[in-house]
Amino acid sequence: MDTPLLRLRGIVKRFGSMTAVDHVDLDVRAGSIHALLGENGAGKSTLMNCLFGLERPDEGSIEIDGHPVAITSPRRALDAGIGMVHQHFKLVPSLTVAENVALGREPVRGGLVDRRAQIDRAARVAREFGLDVDPTDIVRTLSVGGQQRVEILRALSQDVRVLVLDEPTAVLTPAETDRFFEVVRGFAERGLAVILISHHLHEVRRIADEVTVLRSGQRVAHCSIDDVTNADLAELIIGRAQETATDVPRGTPGERKLRVSDLRVRNARGIEVVDGVSLDVRAGEIVGLLGVAGNGQTELVEAITGLRRVDSGTVEVAGRDTTNMHPASARAAGMAHVPEDRQGRGMAGYWPVAENIAVGYLDTPAVGRRLLDRRRIGELVTNLMRTYDVRARSPRQLARRLSGGNAQKMVLSRELSREPAIVVCAEPTRGLDIAATAAVRSRLVEQRDRGAAVLLVSSEIEEVTQTADRVLVISSGRIVAEFADPLVRPTEQQVGRAMLEGGAQ
Repeated sequence: MDTPLLRLRGIVKRFGSMTAVDHVDLDVRAGSIHALLGENGAGKSTLMNCLFGLERPDEGSIEIDGHPVAITSPRRALDAGIGMVHQHFKLVPSLTVAENVALGREPVRGGLVDRRAQIDRAARVAREFGLDVDPTDIVRTLSVGGQQRVEILRALSQDVRVLVLDEPTAVLTPAETDRFFEVVRGFAERGLAVILISHHLHEVRRIADEVTVLRSGQRVAHCSIDDVTNADLAELIIGRAQETATDVPRGTPGERKLRVSDLRVRNARGIEVVDGVSLDVRAGEIVGLLGVAGNGQTELVEAITGLRRVDSGTVEVAGRDTTNMHPASARAAGMAHVPEDRQGRGMAGYWPVAENIAVGYLDTPAVGRRLLDRRRIGELVTNLMRTYDVRARSPRQLARRLSGGNAQKMVLSRELSREPAIVVCAEPTRGLDIAATAAVRSRLVEQRDRGAAVLLVSSEIEEVTQTADRVLVISSGRIVAEFADPLVRPTEQQVGRAMLEGGAQ
């Protein structure tokens, strides 16, 4: 057999007493797409961070074309021909798209950075790979989906031979995903090696040639994708047979808790992206708001929760008008918010887990009255971590060190444990594994069954059709379809058609 383009041997990475990657081997052939699968916290991203120079392995070796390489930094990785698209963005928010793409490799003319060349290069690569990105946009003004496209664009602009993709399609539209997979397949056909980290088994089935599965930091399987079924992969990932997904029993709606009336909202560029949206959510029901990313749902959620100014229309929380009020007003009225950007909006990555949870209780006696009570905080955090199964080395671990699933469970523990009247939850299972996804959905159903009104905003058709009591479809900033039959749930085909056709049935 030919020498693999990339070979990892015996990679070990420890964080204190915890071994995140335990003597893992990985061979990736030129011209192939190799899927790397496992639960959140299985070691996938840590292994790839070792490959890309973001972490230093404690043991093991890396070879390119049979030659050992020492990768001590991302710059050394790029010099070795290794590029990476990160699940959690590594962008500079204050810079433009073009500046982020060229960062560290800026074109120079006459001793100064050539801004025009930066923009032209970013525009050319975006056009070549079919990514909808404006090179002159400031990154902080972009949606999560827009920022993900910038990450992809930056990686594709590098002259790489090994491309690592960590959940690259999580915030892409179906059309963008199709185009992106064409690009990835084209990379492989030109002799490059691609490593794909994904929790979507249908994506893996569609594009991968080989698959490696990690569990608890160890490699438990490596095989051709043609040799395993999706059920086999699910069992390898979670260590047991996957339970068959079933629809959640319907809730019993009560009084109206959230009312949005004729809401109009503009994005950071002054373009109206929420166009007269009206909706309501009642106690004891989950209303699913479903749409392809980039159709105004991000701005709508921000307006409802007080994070974005409303041009016109009203938001009522438990009968109280909170339009254009500070987010604290909505929270005081009984609203909890689980944002789509858990890293940027849902938590403070450089704070410990304990502080990330306790900050949600600073206005309550649970952590003390006039002065913070460290003993009470410790008890509160310990109990919530246990109840919500937040797996960390200790409450003092930095939140940024948590896996995606544990970070989301940390956010949920803070937001849901106060038993809010209204839960606004956006893309709650994005980037999560099978088990974590099931746990998050179960928590939302629990909230509904105790009488909360839940607004579930998602781009995952299956998630909404299996969980929501009513389904609303948003397209181009408008509600274009509603599925509210109390006896029959809409099919994925019906909802998908409404998403893509703007509500035409």
